[in-house]
Amino acid sequence: DEDGMDDDSEDADDALVRQQEQRLTARMQQKGIRVVNAFENYAFDYGMRVGDKLVAIDDEPLSPGTTVEGVRNKLRGEPGTLVSISFERDGVQGVQTITMPRSVVRVRDVKLATFLGSPKDGIGYIQLSGFASETGREMRNAIHFLQRVSEDASGGDQSLQGLVLDLRGNPGGLLTSAVDVASLLVPKGSDIVSAKGRGFPGVLYRSRVDPILDSNTKLVVLVNRNTASAAEIVSGAIQDLDVGVVVGTDRTFGKGLVQNVEELPFKSALKFTVAKYYTPSGRCIQGIQYKEGGGLKVEDGKYQEQRIAKKDRSVFYTKNGRVVRDGGGVEADVKVEAPKASALEVTLLRSGVLADFAAEWSKKHELTNNFNVDEDTYRNFQNYVMERQKNGEIELEAIYSNSLAELKKMLKQSGYKGSEREVESLQASIIRDVQRDFEKYRKDIKEDISQSILARYLPESMLIERGIKSDAQVAAAVKLMTAPNRFDKVLAREPASTESN
Repeated sequence: DEDGMDDDSEDADDALVRQQEQRLTARMQQKGIRVVNAFENYAFDYGMRVGDKLVAIDDEPLSPGTTVEGVRNKLRGEPGTLVSISFERDGVQGVQTITMPRSVVRVRDVKLATFLGSPKDGIGYIQLSGFASETGREMRNAIHFLQRVSEDASGGDQSLQGLVLDLRGNPGGLLTSAVDVASLLVPKGSDIVSAKGRGFPGVLYRSRVDPILDSNTKLVVLVNRNTASAAEIVSGAIQDLDVGVVVGTDRTFGKGLVQNVEELPFKSALKFTVAKYYTPSGRCIQGIQYKEGGGLKVEDGKYQEQRIAKKDRSVFYTKNGRVVRDGGGVEADVKVEAPKASALEVTLLRSGVLADFAAEWSKKHELTNNFNVDEDTYRNFQNYVMERQKNGEIELEAIYSNSLAELKKMLKQSGYKGSEREVESLQASIIRDVQRDFEKYRKDIKEDISQSILARYLPESMLIERGIKSDAQVAAAVKLMTAPNRFDKVLAREPASTESN
């Protein structure tokens, strides 16, 4: 009967899922525990690289059941004591062993400080990834480094002409570090940020030192949707005080809340909001409003959240009289579209197939100074991906698979077998369309392959420096600073709509 057929079909689906899970588990055990990032000044300097497979720690072999947490516990110890790490590397015969001292690992927030073009041109670039306790000192050192090199390159004729501060993807961190960084860039005595809340003593943070960035140095801040919290404090202060131009796709994240954390029993904690941040113009960048629910039903009693509508955003003014608005992060002064990843590229990045191919490439090739992903390598990568697709190890339609699976389940429950077959046909059609993206997005995917291969040989800073050479928003920032009068025009313009690029 039909019910029996449905039960058999569901059993078959369950069996297929179990087979896929078993294959995935076996594959993960075969891959072992591998290095995903080797920090500069630490493991990288002692010889470890991305992709290395750990096999023993202090001569104690790792078993197939060893967890990442177990490895982490073995590696940790008293600072100054030595730890021996044995590993295998794709393309290198045998097991390698390094011995390095344990130390307190402080990951630098300044990921890169370099020049965009020749140091003689004097356009510097700093990528800042967070706001920890040492971020202010790192930024100070980075700016001094760029100023010194620029002066030396010009024979002392000029210092730094422009600086691009990249805050894209910066999730924030310590409020005090945001104030430290902003104080390096804004005039002495400037308001940077204030905080106000019910039952919370109002506080105002003001710059009390002279900035180290010369007022003649053009400053551009790069932001995106993932620029949040402390990073928004810095970008908001720079914008409100007309010290620099904010460049990005649209608006930043919009996190303008002051939150405290209180410890609770059973190794738990409670984070709660006590106030809101306000930029120098008086605007709050918080993008979501929360209000207390009410009613007899459980669902009505929950706190409700709602993103602040554009029509409800209030107008504020910068130091030069430019219009800025609250309620939704910091809006870019100059808008530059960022490249959007294709469905295929998203799937390749999420699935880990790029790293797996890089491992296979390393077994058969040596990195040369003129390395590039040629047509043979790209063709081999396509074949590698299609073989993995055929074996069920990846799904090219992965970003649609949950929606398709849910639709098929609902159709099966409704008994719409014809429509169910059409969904399967749609799934096959999606796979064919995604495959065509190999040609359409050839340049982007080649770059992804190249970065994945180079990550096994080069430190993170060199990969970042390589990436910004083809970054459209970085190029737009340089163009903004070098075009005659354009930078000053953006900062001094009459209140109007934001400029597009």
